[in-house]
Amino acid sequence: MMELVSVFIDDMDVDWQKEESATLTDMLILVTHGKVNYVVNNEPVHLEKGDFLYIQQGVMRSGMNAPDGLHVKYSSHFHLHAGKSGQEMKAFTNLEPYRKVKAQQFDYVKQRFSTLAQHWFGQREHADIICTGIATELFGYFVQETSEERFGFAKLRLMREVQEYISAHYRERIRIEELSRLVDRAPNYVTQTFKEVTGMTPITYLHHIRVHAARDLILNTRMTIGEISEYLGYSDQAHFNRVFKKIMGHPPSAVQREVQRGGLR
Repeated sequence: MMELVSVFIDDMDVDWQKEESATLTDMLILVTHGKVNYVVNNEPVHLEKGDFLYIQQGVMRSGMNAPDGLHVKYSSHFHLHAGKSGQEMKAFTNLEPYRKVKAQQFDYVKQRFSTLAQHWFGQREHADIICTGIATELFGYFVQETSEERFGFAKLRLMREVQEYISAHYRERIRIEELSRLVDRAPNYVTQTFKEVTGMTPITYLHHIRVHAARDLILNTRMTIGEISEYLGYSDQAHFNRVFKKIMGHPPSAVQREVQRGGLR
C-alpha cells in the first residue's frame, strides 16, 4: 500500500531551485506548464509540459528553472509498504532509480493532481483516505504510461491526435466516424487501438473530460446542473447525471451541496 507523505505545487516561482540532496521518499512529478531541469544521479533530465518524472527514495537529485522560462508542476511524495498492491508497485520501482515518461492522458492526470492538492491542503475529515487513493491512482497511471512505451511511435502519435481532438472539442457531438476520418483509419481500428493505448474507448474518454469539466464548473461558477449539462453537450440531464455518477461515484448534486455548505472551494 501507499503512505502519502506530502503534496507540493510549484507555481511559476522565479526563485525555485533544489539543491542536490537525496530524496527522502519516492516522488512523482507532473509538469503542467513550461520547462524545468533536473540532475538525477548525475544525469541531466529535462522536463516540459506533460512529462511525468518518478524518482526513488534515496536517489540524489537537484533542480532549477529552465533558462527559457518558469514552470508549474505538481509532486507527490510517498512510501510504498508491504501488501499486494505495494509489492506490485515496488516490483516496478526496483527497476530504475528514476524514470521519465510522457503523460498521454495529460488533461485527466492534471485534473487528478489538482484534485489531490485541493484535498491535501483543505485537510477536511478523512482527506487522508481520499488523497492516498488519488495519489495511488496517479502512480498507477504513471506505471501504465511506462508500459505503453512498447507501442510503436506511429500508433501512439495517431491516438494522441485523437485525444487532442477530443480534448479540444469535448463540448461537441463527436462520432467515431469523425475520429476515423481524422487519422485516416477504420472506425474499428480507432476504437480498439485507442482502448489499447489509453485503457478506455474514445467515447468513455470524452465523458471523462466532460465530467471533470463539469466538476470544475460546479465548483467555480453559478451555473445550474442543467445549464452545465447542456453546456457540455448533453441533451438529456438525466443521462448526464448517470454518466457523472458512474465516473465520480456520486451525482453532480452531491458536489453542489458541498459547495452550498461551504465545504469545497
